[in-house]
Amino acid sequence: MENPYKYVRICAWGGPILLIVTIIFWGILGRNIPPYSAGLSAAEFKAQFAPVADQIRVGMTVTIACSVLYFVWGLAITKVMEKVERHNNVLSTLQLWGAGFTTLIFVIPCGIWLTATFRADTLEPGTLQILFDLGWMIFDLAYSLTTLQMVALGVCFLSDRRQVPLFPAWVSWFSIWVGVMFVIEALNPFFKTGPFSRSGTVNYWLEFSIFFLFMAIISVYLFKAIDRLVREEAP
Repeated sequence: MENPYKYVRICAWGGPILLIVTIIFWGILGRNIPPYSAGLSAAEFKAQFAPVADQIRVGMTVTIACSVLYFVWGLAITKVMEKVERHNNVLSTLQLWGAGFTTLIFVIPCGIWLTATFRADTLEPGTLQILFDLGWMIFDLAYSLTTLQMVALGVCFLSDRRQVPLFPAWVSWFSIWVGVMFVIEALNPFFKTGPFSRSGTVNYWLEFSIFFLFMAIISVYLFKAIDRLVREEAP
């Protein structure tokens, strides 16, 4: 009998692969660890951005191409959530839509930053900086789309009535907590420097660290849940 979770497991690899791609191409090559400070003047920003535009262009191009993996990963999570919901797929559907919308949060801002690199040498410093700001405003302020995914995931697995749930309760609560923590991103437009700015201690280092940790932890327990479901449903 063919393993019914064969393709679910393949989809589950989308998360770890995208996490690695994001760190390398969006973060390191894209010069987003950390991003350029909003406190820079337009001239200072262009002086730092333009010389590495080609490098950033490569980073954004690869990130956009791989962004769909987030949605693929979300589909794998949904298929496992359906085994908890059984006759009510509201939460798994919300999680999948959240993952789909989060994919767009990767694609659209990275497309804007890619556009900024395309004519970085000829654009006026102010225009170049506005493009960079625009990408980050969307990237940070669309947090509620990812919060939707995280909260739906956590609530679903907390309702698992198995003696040993597919996801431990602490993982579910962690998912909800990370989603709620993203509300702090709403402060981004009001600060150019300091902990709540886009490159600050809270709105960057804390928020993005727990997001990457969320992807890593959920991926580990997703594979464990798939393995368990394969055993439980084996003939």
